[in-house]
Amino acid sequence: MFEFRKQILGAVFLFAVFFLSSLASADEVPVYKLGIDAAFPPWTWAEKGEIKGFDWELFQYIGEVEGFKVEAADIPWSAIIAALSKGKIDILAGGLSYTCKRAQVIDFALPHWKTDYWTLVKSDSKLNCITAMSKGANVGAQAGTTGYRWLKEELKDKGVDINIKPYESVELGIKELEIGRIDAFHVDSPTARGFIDAKRGVKPVCTGLHFDYSAYAVTPGDPHHLIEKINSGLKKAYESGKIEELVRKYLPWASVEAVPYLVDYKKLCSESN
Repeated sequence: MFEFRKQILGAVFLFAVFFLSSLASADEVPVYKLGIDAAFPPWTWAEKGEIKGFDWELFQYIGEVEGFKVEAADIPWSAIIAALSKGKIDILAGGLSYTCKRAQVIDFALPHWKTDYWTLVKSDSKLNCITAMSKGANVGAQAGTTGYRWLKEELKDKGVDINIKPYESVELGIKELEIGRIDAFHVDSPTARGFIDAKRGVKPVCTGLHFDYSAYAVTPGDPHHLIEKINSGLKKAYESGKIEELVRKYLPWASVEAVPYLVDYKKLCSESN
């Protein structure tokens, strides 16, 4: 009888352990590495050790409604796509533009922003859109960005007389522009507006030269099944008013549009060939 009771108690104990461990597992929230450039306002930046920005706050919301968390991984933009393609991070955010070339090595969620590109010069510069982008002008851009690629492929490679200067960060490029080491700096308009609003002594001379869709990206093959969650989270963010809240906070000059944009990437790439 005593042995039987021991067996019963043992079975009850094992069941309790299994049940409690199952509850603990159910409560565990997956944490994914979110690759960012922590010097790229208004999308992502670090201030006194705290990550801030439109994309950072939006991902806190998406994670909350879709059941995951993110931790920031600050990586130089020139190396960030390679880090994602090799699985060193799980998600990439921070003003990432969709390109057909990038889509060959990483997977994209649907776009959540449309952006154009501006060329900035010093506030007291006499350069205009033509002279700032030709006649041997030294034009900076952040390395690895679509802005840098556009300068090379659409201007330099087509015979326009410019010298392209790659920079590790936008902040460094703007500093070089301020002290006169370069003539102009080419960057997406939200980032350009941020430096203008911060009274950094720069002004735009070219606007709307080219346009991009911005979209979040994940490791090739989407091993964590994040694309569906990101797309769903974006839709909820728009419907709940979270997108509008963040636009008003970080991009007050911009209009609020329904996201995600239902873009057919395959069709987009076939039309661009």
